[in-house]
Amino acid sequence: MSVFQQPIRHFIKLSDYTYKLIKKCCNGDRVIDLLFHFPISIIKRSGDINNFKPQEKLTVVLKIINHVVPNRKGSPYKIIGQTDNGDLVTIIYFNYRIPYLKKIFLINERYTISGKAECNYDGIKIFHPDVVASPSMLKYYIGVEPIYPLVGNLTNKTILYVINSILKIIPKDFDYLSPEIKEKYQLPNFFDSLVNVHHPKGERDLMDNFIFRKRIALDELLANQIRLRQLRENIFEHILPKFEKRGVLLNKLNLPFELTEDQKKCIKEIEQDLCSGHAMNRLIQGDVGSGKTVVAFISMLIIIENGFQTAFLAPTEILAWQHFETIKKLSKSLNIDIDIMVSSNRKARKKQIQDLQNGITQILIGTHAILEENIEFMNLGLVVIDEQHRFGVMQRISLIKKCKYPNILAMSATPIPRTMVLGCYGDLDVSVIKNKPASRIPVETAVMNISKIDELVTRLKKMNTQIFWVCPVIEESEDLIDVNTRCDYLCKVFSEDNVKVLHGKMKAIEKDFIMHEFNHGKFKVLVCTTVIEVGVDIPNANVIVIEHAERFGLAQLHQLRGRVGRGNQKAYCILVYHNHISEIGKQRLQLMKSTNDGFILSEEDLKLRGAGDILGKEQSGFHSLRFSDFSNNYNLLTIAEEISQLIDIHSNSTKDLLNIFNRISEEYVV
Repeated sequence: MSVFQQPIRHFIKLSDYTYKLIKKCCNGDRVIDLLFHFPISIIKRSGDINNFKPQEKLTVVLKIINHVVPNRKGSPYKIIGQTDNGDLVTIIYFNYRIPYLKKIFLINERYTISGKAECNYDGIKIFHPDVVASPSMLKYYIGVEPIYPLVGNLTNKTILYVINSILKIIPKDFDYLSPEIKEKYQLPNFFDSLVNVHHPKGERDLMDNFIFRKRIALDELLANQIRLRQLRENIFEHILPKFEKRGVLLNKLNLPFELTEDQKKCIKEIEQDLCSGHAMNRLIQGDVGSGKTVVAFISMLIIIENGFQTAFLAPTEILAWQHFETIKKLSKSLNIDIDIMVSSNRKARKKQIQDLQNGITQILIGTHAILEENIEFMNLGLVVIDEQHRFGVMQRISLIKKCKYPNILAMSATPIPRTMVLGCYGDLDVSVIKNKPASRIPVETAVMNISKIDELVTRLKKMNTQIFWVCPVIEESEDLIDVNTRCDYLCKVFSEDNVKVLHGKMKAIEKDFIMHEFNHGKFKVLVCTTVIEVGVDIPNANVIVIEHAERFGLAQLHQLRGRVGRGNQKAYCILVYHNHISEIGKQRLQLMKSTNDGFILSEEDLKLRGAGDILGKEQSGFHSLRFSDFSNNYNLLTIAEEISQLIDIHSNSTKDLLNIFNRISEEYVV
């Protein structure tokens, strides 16, 4: 085990309390967890008593000569100190405990004092100093001090001490990139990068384009590219049979609609993959409502007809059940065995596993529950992954290992720019479904101010349709409307029986019950969070109101808009913005109003907000990349991809790289 993987307690003594705080603050207790906890700002401390700047903190050594106790309540407590040059400095506290201050500032004792200072007609004052230390500590509090994110009672002084102590034990010559690669791409050493990131010299050194931060960002991207290469190797190391049997199931299939030309083209590309004798590794990109699920279903029928099982992985239980119901309807005349596996139906798990191992279950639809180690298939031949970006690299690998012949068909309803495809998925083959079924009527989008909400609700009450009402937060917030507050308001208009709440913190059984009731028209308005962002199909819901629309990304707004207009009625999306909206916010909402093309919106979102928001980073609860962003670091992504082709991905140095970044690359979810 390298020094980076070892607990920090192996190298530095810490109390149990401090250790727990650092572990929580740094998301781990390894050396690398601590070193990857980067400063977010700086404090400049000046040692020049005659020439310090207002934004700097003054650091001086003072001999305490007097305490001035205030004679009336509310007046400041003053401590008079003198420098070695005879200059007088007054330390001022507005909230104080006299016994405590007399204890830490002893008369005739010398201290290093640092804090916010000012100089005016009655001399130099330091207000509530944040440093009171021995005179020998003076040199440590002059210059630039990095400031770190903290938790609980953990102090910046403590974490700074621990980080500097750990930096001393890191091998200076450690690097997993060869000198030739570093020279070719003009990259600094790994050790130098860590040291300089933790010792910024100014504000610029906190920026992502700081050369030493860029090196760490590149390493992170490289680790991900290597994981993707390993994923692809795992897929293509198998020699596959050609899945050429056709006819029986497809001839029986009676679709209630005509396939679009894009769907037919996509199916043809999948058929070519399955007949090639090589593993399929294909991504279907399709706008909201373009018919990706039908394409995936037909692909599964090809596999089943050749005597193999299929798995359909969805990121949420709501979406899994939605796919289960859809595929059951489509396969009504086919006599195939379909099952669903989610965390909430564990009572059925034993029989489900038996049916999988005996080859009885032909299509298994489910959530992360499918990934559990004890879930084994008899002959899994195809894995369909919906909302591909919600699953990490290692999660995909664990599912591939369950495959006898690992064909992968990924789907994304979020149109993804080429930059994102390269960064998230590696060298996937990509099929695009742009055209929607002819029966789909475009959703009409309107933008309105919150001041008109009463007028909006009055109009909605008269409409014979069900309504989604999306709020950005679950719980009460100072500047955001939460689902419960909005529900209370709407209940007064529509009645309590006609308004229900749905959000991610509810138990799965509660969510399923509410969605079932809504789907069967038992109430009119569903007040919810973005939990309904993907996969929810309620044909009778033809209005969606998105509150605080200025807070959402374009691609996410487009996904939410896709929840309506799924029947044959005219549908509406109302984007409600609150006060203090920015000019960019207004532009984004107007763009939503002007186009229903998700591909155009995704490109604009990449420019305006960055890659993380495009793929729902904030909403999924995961951080995609810790040190880099695809949109701002496309050049780095290209370099990382090039380097991944130049190095041996199974070498010891590469293993070092992956071990250092394993908690990022293994949990990689955008």
